[in-house]
Parts: sequence; structure tokens; C-alpha cells
Amino acid sequence: MVKISTFQALRPTEKLVEKVPTQAYSNYSKEKVKKEINKNKYSFLNIITTNPNLSIAKRFNTIRSNFNKFKKEGVLMKDENHGLYIYQQTTDKHRYTGLICAIELEEYQNKKIKIHEKTIKKREELFSKYLSITKIHAEPILITYDSIKTFIDQSNISDENKLYDFQNKDGIKHEVWKIIDQQKIKKMIKNFDSIPYLYIADGHHRMASSLKCGKTQKCLAYILTKQELTTHPFHRVLSTKKSKKKILQDIGIHFNIKKIKLPYQQKNNIQLYINREWYEIILKKEEKQNILDDLLVSKLLENILKPIFNIADERGSKNIRFIAGNTPIKNITKNIKNNEILFFMNTIPIDTIIKIANQNQTTPPKSTFISPKIPSGLIMMELI
Repeated sequence: MVKISTFQALRPTEKLVEKVPTQAYSNYSKEKVKKEINKNKYSFLNIITTNPNLSIAKRFNTIRSNFNKFKKEGVLMKDENHGLYIYQQTTDKHRYTGLICAIELEEYQNKKIKIHEKTIKKREELFSKYLSITKIHAEPILITYDSIKTFIDQSNISDENKLYDFQNKDGIKHEVWKIIDQQKIKKMIKNFDSIPYLYIADGHHRMASSLKCGKTQKCLAYILTKQELTTHPFHRVLSTKKSKKKILQDIGIHFNIKKIKLPYQQKNNIQLYINREWYEIILKKEEKQNILDDLLVSKLLENILKPIFNIADERGSKNIRFIAGNTPIKNITKNIKNNEILFFMNTIPIDTIIKIANQNQTTPPKSTFISPKIPSGLIMMELI
């Protein structure tokens, strides 16, 4: 069984809810941050954007002051009573419905909340310091469980308990309902008694940092059933000084390689784009003993990146960048330069991710891009 609980949300007032939430800060260029701040004084970016020349402690203290300012000016409000929150996100392709709640960090420490990615200690320490000073979880960690059974029914969703219903400039619709009825809350909490484990889909560093911070026993989570999630790969773009001819020759020594018109989704072979042409590398069929060895990202690293380009650590390489797999392929290829190679990856199914987590193993870095992405500054939790 896993434990969930109610919390008091910090959130935008209803009249300003369309103006406050943003995408994750890392999604914005410096120019876009500046543009957003200048045209929208209520944007969450106004809270978290600080002078980069300040020390880390001063920057985080400034963020805390900005939170307090937004609360004082009535942009943000804190709910008087505890509750559970249902958040629904609707795009042109998907509708995601899940529960925003508090979860116990003790569950993570005791491996009741499982991981599939390794965290970087430096990032853990930085975000831990951020939490200890700002005392805010600005967005929930994305969590799933190994069941298709949802605990959200129509009795939890009505006009009477709806907080928000708006559409942002990206065309994504956001709806939030609050559950304060004690009988419904007790039923929801009891339902999770039947769930043996939770799994982090996105937010491994925030979870690890929350535990390291030590300022609270709880963390903010958005929990959906596994079939609600959409899983994409991260494609790799490699910059290299090698010529196309040399690259194809080096690959051809070890593998058969053929030209193709377009890449196929979920192909078990490596597909690459170089100088405006697509190629497929025919890999040898081998019996893999380890589930990780059979992942295409692992095959790319072991068969191509290490032996041919001398890259043993993709995340640490300055010559590799990652592109989320929800980006249309034509939008990716038009930005590939002549000295770059695009390696087209396939999706790791959520059941495979859960299996890896259950074996206490972790996927290679940047293996999965999982949706939905929850806005920052919509439903938040203060550390108390």
C-alpha cells in the first residue's frame, strides 16, 4: 500500500489563472523569458527569474520574496482548508486526468516509490537548497502506478467543485476540481491501499532533492494510471568533424547499412539522418540477458557512439543534444546542420519502464519524454 494525503494548495486567483501558469523554465530561451516577463506581469516567470550575477542563496531568497509579493498582491492565494485536487489537461490528441495530492517522502525512502532514472548529485544539491529557501513545490512530480484502474469517478467532477477551466495560448485546456468532502477523501485515500508501488514518470531530481532537503515529510504529486501517460523517446543529435563518407564507411565495417526514404516508428534498428538523407543500420540479432541491453538507446551507445565516436557518456558530451520525441520529425530535420547526425530513437513502453524500475535498474540518460507536462505555478504546495 502507498500513502497519499490532502494538502493546502497555493494557487492563482480565479481571475488571474490564465496569466500565471507557465511551462517549465528550461523550455524558454533567454529571449522568450524576457519577452514573457515584459508583456505579462503576472507570469510565474516573474517569480523565478532573477539576476544571474547574484549568489545562489541570494537568487533563491529573491524567489521567495517574489512568492510573498504575489501572495500579498492577491495574485496567489492559499486555500484555507486541505483537499485533494483533480487536474485534467486536454490537447488536440490526448486528455489526461489525474489526482494532485501530497505523498510521503518516507515511501520514496523505503522504495515504495520507484525510480527508472539516475539523478545527478550536483542537481540534487542545488534543488535541495532551492527548496530549503523558497519552501515551495511549484509543480507536482508526475507519478503513475501499475494498473489501468482509475480512482476518479464522475462524483469527483462537477460544476460545483470546479476551480478552473481555461485554455492557454498553446491551445491546451486546463481544468481543476477540488475535493473537500471528507467521505470522498477517505474513499480516495483508502483506494490507494491496494496499490503496492508508485513509479516516478517525471521529476526524479525533484523527488530526490525533496528528501535531501529535510524541511518536510511530504512532496507534491500528480498521479495518473499508466494508460493515461504518453511516452516518447529522446532523439540524439551528434555534431562531428567526420565526413559523411567516413561515417558510413566506419559503420559499414561492422554493420550492413542501407538508405531509406523516411524513418519507421518503433524500429529495432538504428535510423539516422545525415546530409538530408536517411539510413538504417541493420543490427545483429542477439539474445539479450538484460532488459536494458535490448533498449535502442543502449544499442546506439554500445554499437555506434562508443566505438565510432568515442562517446561513453552521452549526457556529459558537449557534442550531443537531445530532442523530445513529441516534436514532428520534419521540424527536427529542418534544423539539422551539415556537421550533425540525427539518431532517431524509439519509444520505451511504460510497461517496460515499470519492469526496469521493479528490477531496481535505471534507463540510460534521456531515454524517455513522458507527458503530460504540468504547468508551473498552477497548483503548488508550501513546505511547512
